[in-house]
Amino acid sequence: MSQARSHFSQCMWLYALLLVLVVEPARLESQNTNSAGLISIRLEQKNGDSTKTVQQNKVFHNGDILRFRLTSRIAGYLYVVDKGSSGQTTTLFPIAAGAGAQNRIEPDQNIVVPAIGDGWFEVSGPSGFDTIYILVSATPILIPPAALPESQSPENRQNAAPLPSNLLPRCDDQIFKARGDCVDPSAGAAPLPPDAPVPRELVPFAKSAARDIILTDDGDGVSVKPAPSAKLPLIYTFRLAHLQ
Repeated sequence: MSQARSHFSQCMWLYALLLVLVVEPARLESQNTNSAGLISIRLEQKNGDSTKTVQQNKVFHNGDILRFRLTSRIAGYLYVVDKGSSGQTTTLFPIAAGAGAQNRIEPDQNIVVPAIGDGWFEVSGPSGFDTIYILVSATPILIPPAALPESQSPENRQNAAPLPSNLLPRCDDQIFKARGDCVDPSAGAAPLPPDAPVPRELVPFAKSAARDIILTDDGDGVSVKPAPSAKLPLIYTFRLAHLQ
């Protein structure tokens, strides 16, 4: 009787192992980040009661009301950190820190950023580029709170020298003459160069995060996915151009 029970237990263990080997690859395949992209990102502008999707490389002005709308193609965790043209950094998503942060994303989920209310924010600060760092991870991570370097304190920022002209947004003359739109080709979603610095909040994760992405125009915005060899976590940027 004991031998029969032992044989039965071995059979059940082998069956369970076989089930894991069959089901687990299917689950992992469903999370293949290269099959349907990673995240699509749109930039929306508010004008009175109307909302419209706008070009990501448009040059905005202080006072413009904007928000980001991201659509996830996979399950994971999203982190968004903004380094403003003043040099100050702000965590836009998630807003809450620690274990209670609600930054789990699911396939086909729409997310507005910043994660406050309906996501709208007013463009402000010195003329230049806000660099938004977008990090997608398969597992939750703890982003340390923003710390303002002494060189970027409010008193020092007031006395800061103006940015060189090559760091200020510039209109594409051909587009401006044809349509009257001020568009800077260097703005919008872009890969993060291998040696590019990141805000100190992301330093512990940026070294191990993949930076190779593929950008695809999906009509209303840009779809971002990892290069074939890249794996999560993945980090990339969005440069928001604006003038005072």
